[in-house]
Amino acid sequence: MSGIKDRVAIIGMGCSKFGERWDSSSSDLLIEASYEAFEDAGIESKDVQAAWLGTVGSFRTGQPLAAALKLDYIPIT
Repeated sequence: MSGIKDRVAIIGMGCSKFGERWDSSSSDLLIEASYEAFEDAGIESKDVQAAWLGTVGSFRTGQPLAAALKLDYIPIT
């Protein structure tokens, strides 16, 4: 039996700039961090097959990430 352990990889990372960002929406920050990760990995958003959203706040799902990046029909948690 084979699992996904040999088929999953973190290939890039991104982070929004720290500081008071009152002029930026949460979607702006998600997009900023995501495109930094895409650049780090050398890919485009169309190449993403699954995503994970890490936040400090509770009760946040990956749905805001999917909406902001227009990542339809892929698993996002």
